[in-house]
Amino acid sequence: MTLSFEPLVDRRPRWVLLANGARARMIGRDPDTGALRELESFVHPASRLHARALGHDRPGSGVRGPGHSTFEPPVAPEARERQRFAHELARRLELLALGHQLPCWALVASSPFLGVLRHGIGPQAAERLVAHHDRDLTGLPLHQLEPRLRQMLPPGPGPD
Repeated sequence: MTLSFEPLVDRRPRWVLLANGARARMIGRDPDTGALRELESFVHPASRLHARALGHDRPGSGVRGPGHSTFEPPVAPEARERQRFAHELARRLELLALGHQLPCWALVASSPFLGVLRHGIGPQAAERLVAHHDRDLTGLPLHQLEPRLRQMLPPGPGPD
């Protein structure tokens, strides 16, 4: 995936990141056929585990020390894992943007993961983000995504 892009004149999304708390797929168009294709896939299995399987302390318990209060607000282990996954995705997007490899893109993610991910996106990736929608389409096959993305991301043909 070593593509170079012109300045951000055309603000139509060329790529779409479909995400939920445990899985994400970067979708674009095949340059030869124009068909949707999966450019990258991300899986974070720990987000699907129960709290006891994650081996974390009880929510709200924490270590005392510099930068830590005696009691931190409760964060469920599952939510903490979703935050880690959002951070990994945001870091990947920012690195692509810094390398001039991220075109204008759209984010379609489940709630509340959409908010967690949007909050973590760096400035370069955020500059290229042109649309976002609260839906979980990560499990749809490509042929079912085509009409959904056309409907959600007008005008234009969707991701190129």
